[in-house]
Amino acid sequence: MNIITWLILMLVVLFGTAANLSLKYGLYISSPTKGVNASIRNLLFSRYFLIWFICYIFMTILWLYVLRIIPLSQAFPVLGLMYALIPIASHHLLKEQVLFSQWLGISIIITGVVMVVH
Repeated sequence: MNIITWLILMLVVLFGTAANLSLKYGLYISSPTKGVNASIRNLLFSRYFLIWFICYIFMTILWLYVLRIIPLSQAFPVLGLMYALIPIASHHLLKEQVLFSQWLGISIIITGVVMVVH
């Protein structure tokens, strides 16, 4: 895997992370006190839903490009970094609590991805 492919794969992970955070933040601020239907309706017409949609479009296009270049058995495990980056970003940006066991799991995921890539 060359450096360009690695960077594109990292963009896939970053777009996926940004998309999930955008969706969560959009639901968070879309007035949950008015009920689930109002929250979803507010989310669908918010900029956070648009950010989610755009991120997923770019993520999918880049993922298709990566799949043409490298084997799925090497590319797919790297997507596991989203399982590590989303809780880290949620902790810092959304002020969500991350437990010690989650930090341990995050470190195991990162170690596993590094082992698969090498």
